Amino acid sequence: MAILRASGLPWPATPNRAAFLPALLLPLLLTGCLNYHEVELLGVRDARLTRMDAKGLSAVINVEVNNPNDFRITVTNPDADLYLNDVAIGKAELDSAVVLAPNSTATYAVPLRADFAEGQGVLPLLLGSALSGTMKLGVKGTVEGRARWLRKRFPFEAQHAMNLR
Repeated sequence: MAILRASGLPWPATPNRAAFLPALLLPLLLTGCLNYHEVELLGVRDARLTRMDAKGLSAVINVEVNNPNDFRITVTNPDADLYLNDVAIGKAELDSAVVLAPNSTATYAVPLRADFAEGQGVLPLLLGSALSGTMKLGVKGTVEGRARWLRKRFPFEAQHAMNLR
């Protein structure tokens, strides 16, 4: 049943008004999304191997990142290749998500692991690194950044020469 206003025109029923509410609130909710600034990978500050055997390796890479946004960003779900002395050795996986603080430049410890690809001749690489005393660890690919309900994939590339002695 419609209620008549002073003008004599019927007032819309409650369900119709409720249908307009999301349309009115949507621009308000999306204004925060319009102020996104690109996150910068400033560089690798340190890298260390925590495990290496015939099956794979684990490493912790300390990276400096600038997040100029007013919100935190959670980094997950990498699609990246791990390189040892410029030779691809397997897919890199994050051991845990990394949360970037808002409006900050900070160094974050990124725990990575990779299983060596089947048939990959990794032993000569490891022996060469052990004899030279240095190893170049690199990672290249994309990661997923999440902020609230938004998701975006970001390309990245980083490498670091490690002293094994």
